[in-house]
Amino acid sequence: MQNSVKPEEKRETNKKQPFQLLRYFSITSLVAFLLVAVSLVTFYRQIAVNELIEIGGSKNAAITQSFSNVIWPEFEEFLGSASSLSADEIRAHPETARLRQALLEQTSGLSVIKVKIYDLKGMTVFSTQESQIGEDKSQNAGFLAALNGGLASELTHRDTFSAFEGEIEDRDVISSYVPIRRGGSAVEGVFEVYDDVTPLLEIISVAQRNIAIGVALILVLLYGILFLLVRRADNLIRQQFIEQQQSQAEIQKAYKKEENVNEFFRFTLLNIIEYVNRGNEKEELLSYLEQIKQQFDELKYWIPKKED
Repeated sequence: MQNSVKPEEKRETNKKQPFQLLRYFSITSLVAFLLVAVSLVTFYRQIAVNELIEIGGSKNAAITQSFSNVIWPEFEEFLGSASSLSADEIRAHPETARLRQALLEQTSGLSVIKVKIYDLKGMTVFSTQESQIGEDKSQNAGFLAALNGGLASELTHRDTFSAFEGEIEDRDVISSYVPIRRGGSAVEGVFEVYDDVTPLLEIISVAQRNIAIGVALILVLLYGILFLLVRRADNLIRQQFIEQQQSQAEIQKAYKKEENVNEFFRFTLLNIIEYVNRGNEKEELLSYLEQIKQQFDELKYWIPKKED
């Protein structure tokens, strides 16, 4: 035979259970605390990375301004005419080697790992990675922003990267497209500067980890305090529920006794009427009346006393 529980019985069973405050608190608060911790740590990292990109872009703009003041006047004529040359001719041109050497001297001791120069048409007229010379970047969003006088920067992770010193691996790089201006003149070209910010990003990661640990400890402490308070409240709820159940049981018992007494009264009165009609002896009648009195005496324990 299969056991089945009717919906009414399930609802009746649930009514007889106290509210599970501790269980609901444990689940919901744990989920909420985890969401808060993850949100705070993620928010911190996003803010820190955005600040890093902004500072890195400003740094690259300052470096580009230095390049344009020192290097651009010397190589302006060559870079202006490079668009008429093929990529191989630019690579083989003596000025390309001189420009590379000048940039190496300018970036010595800096975290700049790569420099590219574009003419106004978007052609790569110079790159420290010579294989990129001659590439067309005219449709690149960063180049277009710089061509219009803006600054465009982004942070990317590179598994391998071709830098001044050769191939480097596992680096975080901020690349910035910076317009070349001298004084208040119009844009004469675009520099793309790559800055290695791996050490700075590692510092952010360490700070993020420390913040995560700190937030976790604070939330665990807060959770522990709240858990103790809620557990005490849960115990009070359970105790009150038990007392309520006991009180209801006593009331039900009293009502049951009252029903039995009322039934006895009804039966006794019917017998009294019958005895009276039959003319039975007085002693038998008094016996039934004594039983009624006894029932009244037994009901005194639950009947509330009236206050004067």
